[in-house]
Amino acid sequence: MELPALSARRATVEDLPALQALWQIGGLPAEELEKFLTEFQVVPGEGEGVLLGAIGLMVEGDDALLHSEALAPGDEGDGGDEGDEIRAALWRRLQIIARNQGIHRLWTQEDADYWRTGGFGAASAETVSAATAAFVDKTATWLVCDLIDPAKAKQLVTEQMAIWHATRTQEADELQGKIRAFRNASLLVVAVVVVLLIGIVVFVLRQRPEILQRLLHGGR
Repeated sequence: MELPALSARRATVEDLPALQALWQIGGLPAEELEKFLTEFQVVPGEGEGVLLGAIGLMVEGDDALLHSEALAPGDEGDGGDEGDEIRAALWRRLQIIARNQGIHRLWTQEDADYWRTGGFGAASAETVSAATAAFVDKTATWLVCDLIDPAKAKQLVTEQMAIWHATRTQEADELQGKIRAFRNASLLVVAVVVVLLIGIVVFVLRQRPEILQRLLHGGR
């Protein structure tokens, strides 16, 4: 059967009965997963209350865990079948959410071939050892997908810091230039006022020389 274009969305309370059925079919702990309902993304099927698949996304800092994949009966297979179409719809949705939340790295232990060919790769021992997320079991085998290359992220931070420093330096230089210009303008104004005052005094003394004589003789 050829499925129409599928799309995924966040799970709601109304999806809980269908999710419970999927979890039970997949042998997952339904009662425990109910507590994390809002972590799940689902692919609706035709008909009210029908779900074709679901997967959880637990976020911790800039890491996130893909967990508890569950597909409807008949859709569990791999290799380009209906199961992978459902996973593709979920994956498109997961990437949007992850980028919107600033997630750098996705982790999973899902074993479907789709995840290995859809962007995930085996995590190196160094990557697992350096992981800070609490959900990462250092003794387990993991698949990871880097949404942001760590080396590029570090380079981006360095570039942003350099731009910030250059901007601050330019702003400081511009401020100092404004201060110097204001000081020079103030000195010029003072000089002009002094010259005008001297000019006025000289003019008055020329017009009224007796004033100077009175000043020289102590006002007599």
